[in-house]
Amino acid sequence: MTDHDRPRAAAALRGLDPMISLAMCVQAGPGVYALLLGAGMSRDAGVPTGWEIVTDLVHRAAVARGADEELAVADPEAWWSRHGDGGPLGYSALLEALGGTPAARHKLLRGYFEPDDEDRQDGRKRPGVAHHAAARLVARGSVRVVLTTNFDRLTEQALEAAGVQPQVIHSPASLRGMTPLAHARATVVKLHGDVTDLEARNTERELGEYPAAWAGLVDQVLDEYGLIVCGWSAQWDHALVACFDRRAARRYPVFWAAPHSPQGKAAELVARHGAVVIQGTTAEEFFPGLLARLDALEHLSAPPPTRELSVARLKRALPDPVRRIDLHELMDAEATRVVDRLTDGGRYPPGERALGTEAYRQRLERYRSDCETLLHLMAVGVFHDDTGAHARVWVRVLQRLLNVPGDSGDQVDHGLRRYPALLALAAAGSAAVLADRDELLGRLLLEPVQACPLAARSGAGRAAAEPKPAVLVLRPADVLGSGERLNTFVAVPHPPSLVQAAHSTWLREQLRDVLAEPGADSDRTISDAFDRYEYLSALLQGDLAQTPDTLGEFTLPDRWAGDGRLRVAARVQARFSDAWPMLRSGAFNGEIQRAHTAAAVVDVLCAERYVDAVGHQPFR
Repeated sequence: MTDHDRPRAAAALRGLDPMISLAMCVQAGPGVYALLLGAGMSRDAGVPTGWEIVTDLVHRAAVARGADEELAVADPEAWWSRHGDGGPLGYSALLEALGGTPAARHKLLRGYFEPDDEDRQDGRKRPGVAHHAAARLVARGSVRVVLTTNFDRLTEQALEAAGVQPQVIHSPASLRGMTPLAHARATVVKLHGDVTDLEARNTERELGEYPAAWAGLVDQVLDEYGLIVCGWSAQWDHALVACFDRRAARRYPVFWAAPHSPQGKAAELVARHGAVVIQGTTAEEFFPGLLARLDALEHLSAPPPTRELSVARLKRALPDPVRRIDLHELMDAEATRVVDRLTDGGRYPPGERALGTEAYRQRLERYRSDCETLLHLMAVGVFHDDTGAHARVWVRVLQRLLNVPGDSGDQVDHGLRRYPALLALAAAGSAAVLADRDELLGRLLLEPVQACPLAARSGAGRAAAEPKPAVLVLRPADVLGSGERLNTFVAVPHPPSLVQAAHSTWLREQLRDVLAEPGADSDRTISDAFDRYEYLSALLQGDLAQTPDTLGEFTLPDRWAGDGRLRVAARVQARFSDAWPMLRSGAFNGEIQRAHTAAAVVDVLCAERYVDAVGHQPFR
């Protein structure tokens, strides 16, 4: 790009938010852009700027001199004109007057950059939001080179916290063993030296010209990389400005972030190099904002992860509190993917008044395929969430699936679109049973709710329009339709009179592979867990509606003991007590007597089902 072209290039980018332009450029060229960080980067972390250091040093000088201390605080420049060397007050002039050698200046300045006990207690002079966001840019490979005029070590500390060990170049002497920029994962070049460096460059004279080798490194970065400038005023750094000016042409553009319109030297560089100004943003806002836009672009372009990779990522995040957000994002992203598929009119056109058998079967298979990964994540997540730290995540996923709209004029379609929610509830609920987590099971069944707007609009009573919990909304017969229809293409291993058990058989077949890991790949373990899940669901339905619907395979004749008792009923009711964890979820209104009442109702219905199947009462 020639000098003549630069202003036009910058103007073309102004049609978009310049932050969007920057994000797209960085995302398209990982490692192409370098950072140039100035004092504004560390200001929000409690490290003073050059002028703040000047005013504090003037105050200290006034105290030491014993003259005009109040004037030094109120008007440092007036104090300096009265007691200084006759020249204008500035960072460079003051340091030269107070410290005649680099070592002396180093002693004066070190305390401004290194935290003392009070700073540590108050959380100052440690990496801030901007440092950590910039470090994440490096960790993800978007940036590999960082130039900084700062003496502090906050950038290096943030990189180490992000798992990146950068090579740090802080003096011409350190160039000898340097790994080439293109071969190093991350390089931090401290242009003015390190806080521990006695030869750090502070005064205008020291900053007027770089040693040849040092200038060569800066020239290389400015020639080969695009530049993202943040927190740099350019006012006193004459040698660095000279490096800019030696670049007659640039391979990649310069983006300049600043809270206000650049002034002085910065404005000159912006104009001369056609830099794109990102105005009105501090470092604490700029770097997290850039990172968020890059994340959005990556999610847009990245193919959906495989089920195996998603489950592996979930397992890594579950026990690690630092990855809590990662887990939430994983589950939300997969839930969004399923919801988007369910609401895609082209993928699932509105159903007919009555889907034919083949169309009905295909619709079920497609819904099941679309939520395959989510079902595995729910089952594995619930089972391995030992402390219950992520219970709200599992509940929220179910809530989102319940909120998927159907065609309100087509009851077949309206019911079937709840099929993924039914599968997810059964998978998560059975996993909770396998993990012996009755309280979580209660939350899964009761906390996700769906209102009944159709009933409300039709003039039904207020009670009919009350939100209903998942255990009532997701009754298999309401979602899947009649058991007779399922029996037409499902091999049902029980008497035809138990047609309602077809729903149970179908769900178990659909979820066997999903529950394989939590159930140790044992068909008996999975079957027993599903029996208990269905029985507890029936108890809650009986308590809330007095008409339990979920009477599945757990009622079959082979599930009864020789003494005439239903095995799963005996196991569950043996746990009944005031300390039963399920009561803490709000089940049975927290009253164990209501659980006993619901169990009595369900057990009578199960006995009637047994009589329908074999023609006589269970032996007692």
